[in-house]
Amino acid sequence: MNRSTRAALRLLAAAAFLLTVATGLGPSTATAGPAAAAWLTLGPYPSRPTAVRPFVQSFARNPQARPQRALPKPQRPPEMPAGIDGCDHGYRMPDRPGLCVPWRFPPGVRARCGWLRGHGYFDPPPGGTVPHLLVRGRDRHHLDLDHDGEACEKADRPAR
Repeated sequence: MNRSTRAALRLLAAAAFLLTVATGLGPSTATAGPAAAAWLTLGPYPSRPTAVRPFVQSFARNPQARPQRALPKPQRPPEMPAGIDGCDHGYRMPDRPGLCVPWRFPPGVRARCGWLRGHGYFDPPPGGTVPHLLVRGRDRHHLDLDHDGEACEKADRPAR
C-alpha cells in the first residue's frame, strides 16, 4: 500500500467513527476490543429532543394571587434625628462641603472656634481665601456671638 492510500484509509476510518458516534450506532465494546472500551463510553443520542421542564421561581407558584398595592410615593424625605451622622447641620462651609461641625465636641473643649481652627477648618487652600463658617438656623454651639450669620470670625472672639 502506498502512502496516499494509507492516508485515504485513515481519513475514511475517522469519518466512519464520527458518523457512528453521531448516529448513536457506535461499535459495541465486544467488537472494539478492551482498549476501545475505556474511551468508547458514549451512550446513544436520543432520536428526538427531550422536553425541558421550566424552572419556576418559588414566588410564582401561585399565579392566581392578586398583586400587592404599590406603596404611596413619599411626599417629603424621611426625618432623621438631629446629629445622627455626627454633624451639626446648623453650620455649613460652602468652600468645604466635606467638613462639618461636630454635633458634640470632645470633652473638655471650651474654645470651640479654637478647636475648629486647630483641626484645619479655617486653613486657606493653596491660592484661595479663608473659608467661612455660615450659621443657618439655630446656633447651638454659640459660635456666632455677633449674630451676623458667620461664625468664628474676629468679631466673634470674646473680649479679654
